[in-house]
Amino acid sequence: MFEIIFQYIDHDSFYKYLRLLIIVGMYLMCRNIYSEYAKQSQVKRQIALDEKEKLEKPAKEERERAEKEEALEKDAASFGWGKKTRKNVKIQESILQQESEDLRQRYQSGYDAAEDHDIEDLLED
Repeated sequence: MFEIIFQYIDHDSFYKYLRLLIIVGMYLMCRNIYSEYAKQSQVKRQIALDEKEKLEKPAKEERERAEKEEALEKDAASFGWGKKTRKNVKIQESILQQESEDLRQRYQSGYDAAEDHDIEDLLED
């Protein structure tokens, strides 16, 4: 089968190069397969982590808010005139700050979606 090649190249060196070519080809093929597998497994792990984080986020925010309110109540529990008023003002400030943050996030996400919608026909897949 390789008689024509054997006229120009030695038998042993030809088989060495053929083996080397097969090994390199198998390496390249296996590397591509492994990189696809690693990419898919990383995506699955990241999705699972995101889902877990998404489920834990409301409880974490509630716990942080409760700790903040508790700290405000401890701060407002000092003796003196206007104790109840200071407590109410601190609680109202925290609620107002939280609501403004939520509103800012809603407007920011709405703006981003509108921006993408305007240039949707220019985007490529």
